[in-house]
Amino acid sequence: MKTLIIGAGPLGSLYTYLFHKAGHDVSLLARNEHYTYLEENGLTLINEFTNEKINAGVKITNKLDKEDEYDLVIVLVRKNSLEKIIPLLANAANVKHILFMGNNALGYKEYLEVIPSHKILFGFPGGGGSRIDHVVHYIDSEKPGGKRIPVVIGEIDGKVRERTTQIVELFESAEIPVKIIDDMDGWLKYHAIFVQPLACALIEAGDNYKLSKNPAVIRKYIRSVKEGIKILKALGYKKSYNPKLDLIRIMPEGLTIKILQKVFDSKFSEVAMMMHVNAAKDEMIELGDEILHFRERAGVDTPYLNSLINSIKVNLVNKMKKVLAAGAAEYLG
Repeated sequence: MKTLIIGAGPLGSLYTYLFHKAGHDVSLLARNEHYTYLEENGLTLINEFTNEKINAGVKITNKLDKEDEYDLVIVLVRKNSLEKIIPLLANAANVKHILFMGNNALGYKEYLEVIPSHKILFGFPGGGGSRIDHVVHYIDSEKPGGKRIPVVIGEIDGKVRERTTQIVELFESAEIPVKIIDDMDGWLKYHAIFVQPLACALIEAGDNYKLSKNPAVIRKYIRSVKEGIKILKALGYKKSYNPKLDLIRIMPEGLTIKILQKVFDSKFSEVAMMMHVNAAKDEMIELGDEILHFRERAGVDTPYLNSLINSIKVNLVNKMKKVLAAGAAEYLG
């Protein structure tokens, strides 16, 4: 499949490299200074578990014209960046299939308003990281030498089509495992109530290592997740697809805190969680607003979730105040 990946962040870059390495016709769309860097230097990726550094020359582009032909476009950008991407894809008449891989709690409406439903399917990547000075720092397994974290994909109606199978084969040929989900909308909603409070807890504590030593904030996170589960179940979403959510729901709180303390005190949490959160606070705020929208519909009381979601907004406002104050001091200085 001739493939374009939109989103030159950690996982968009990693999957481009892995597809290229497997011999597929793949291009990576990048913009501005990063596009220039990639044209001159190629991709640079560092595995944060092994410190392995990869330099690879892959096909780079900085545009998607309406005449361009692709069998598949994979979109790996933050949700709050989609408003610029969706119109671009709507005008790309010669793109056959579009796989959106990112956070999305509200559902499919904003996509289907401008793109035909037969073109679209949804998914989510496995792993995380950040791009620092054009260099990708990533983790795609939960421990050194561990199995690569699977991506998940699913059709809007949950059926498995020929293109679903072809996309699975594309990923698996590049040694990226895949899970097919029969309700991606439900999967993404449960993912949101798992990761958004986690992002808030990380920011409230300071970082993942500080969170590992702060049982009070971990307790608030656990109770926020349980409130989120109540919201979704009240709205008719019964299946979480995430065993970790089920464990948080049923395990004794004290035991869950001890387990999470070990999880947060790790390189995996530093790279896959904290790096992403630091780069995507605006996305986490938007995701929090979407969760609160569901809370209003469900009529569920969520004091812990409210507190955590508010904390990330306060953190961002305080940082903006510091930046403005520093700018004013420099101007007056």
